[in-house]
Amino acid sequence: MAKRDYYEVLGVSKTATDQEIKKAYRTLAKKYHPDMNKQANAEDKFKEVNEAAEILLDKEKRQRYDQFGHAGVEGQTGGFGGFGNFDDFFSNMFGGGQSFSGFSSFFGQDQHQSNQRQRPRRGEDVVIDVGLNYKELIFGVDKIVSLNLLTQCQKCHGHGSENPKDVHTCKRCKGQGTVVTLQHMGPLSFQSQQVCPDCHGAGKIITNKCKECRGGGYYHAKTEVHLPIPKGLRPGQQLKLEGEGHWSSNQGPRGNIYVNVKLKESHQFKISGASDLIMEYNLSYLDAILGNEIIVKTYDGELKIKVPKGISTDEYITIKDKGLFKDPYSHKRGDLKLWIKIAVPTSVDKFTKQKLEEIEKDSHFTVKNILD
Repeated sequence: MAKRDYYEVLGVSKTATDQEIKKAYRTLAKKYHPDMNKQANAEDKFKEVNEAAEILLDKEKRQRYDQFGHAGVEGQTGGFGGFGNFDDFFSNMFGGGQSFSGFSSFFGQDQHQSNQRQRPRRGEDVVIDVGLNYKELIFGVDKIVSLNLLTQCQKCHGHGSENPKDVHTCKRCKGQGTVVTLQHMGPLSFQSQQVCPDCHGAGKIITNKCKECRGGGYYHAKTEVHLPIPKGLRPGQQLKLEGEGHWSSNQGPRGNIYVNVKLKESHQFKISGASDLIMEYNLSYLDAILGNEIIVKTYDGELKIKVPKGISTDEYITIKDKGLFKDPYSHKRGDLKLWIKIAVPTSVDKFTKQKLEEIEKDSHFTVKNILD
């Protein structure tokens, strides 16, 4: 298959400067690098872009290409192989005296990343969902959950050795955890950052490993975590437990646990507005007619409520200050609204039926139905 014009591949003109070519290459290399693009043709596109940049950034090869086309540079491209991953490939793309600072950070890697790898890093965070019923949502609750957390070895306290004196700085990488190799290709030099093969990125060598953790210093273990859920939360809110997450594997602070508050489904309750609660309540037809005083069982205990005479289905009785707390730091609450459903018996005994029939005869109550 015929090769495409190198200028066309990079999308630049034949009079493009080296800086313009580098800029175009940077954009396209990021777009087609196999670590970033999983399409089937991405690798071929990436190789094509590399080949074009290699020729056009070499003054002598570019002159031959401009004069003779692909025939003038046949066999002159060496490719950009040998780079393990996207970060390594771009750690110092245009070395050899051609400084291109900021190139690595453009792709998300700081040029001092190798040094930072050995600095204490915070442990990873943990995100979990916790389901609450309405009572727990109103008043808060203490829960215990079991999590599989990265934990510091209790025997070696994270050193990974039987004795702290058995830990030595890796001589090959000098404690950095990475080594740099330099490759030359025409006028270009490429630095590749790789994990140190001696210490496997740890930056240290352990001569007598801890028997408990086998030199790791840390291991995953089932850990019981106390979750103090405060009152006044709402579904969808997140609770943060500082320093309760995974341990750091290199002496940094522990990560956090983030608790997503979920509300368990209820057929009786629902939230209304910011802090009101609606509770579906079955009310006896006799209480509705007579306006009796009734006892309502709530999460605040048994409450005496006066029923308005003649109340109907789908009307509300409001109980002040028995809803959700406004927030975790407030003593103020919303209201509890009883959503009335009039309960009528499906059958009655002979005596009750007789009494109801007598009432019906003496009653002047009529139901009006109006057609639209």
